Amino acid sequence: PHTLEAVDITDDDKADWFSKYKWDIPVLHMNGIYWTKHRLTESDAIEGLEEVMNSSDGNSFKERVGEPDAGEMERRMEERQNNE
Repeated sequence: PHTLEAVDITDDDKADWFSKYKWDIPVLHMNGIYWTKHRLTESDAIEGLEEVMNSSDGNSFKERVGEPDAGEMERRMEERQNNE
């Protein structure tokens, strides 16, 4: 069985998620691991769920590349501006 949990990143206790994802919603995680952002096709969803179901422990999911981090990007931009 699978569950889908919607998270409001503007809630006070989700400030870390807001910092990372504010420009890239929706962001989807599978078992707490970054999966994808912006959109998900039906075939991508099936592939991801099958990956978890077919893993040796029935719960594993390989992290995908491209996880956004808006807060880190903004910190780097500010550092560059301060060094100019």
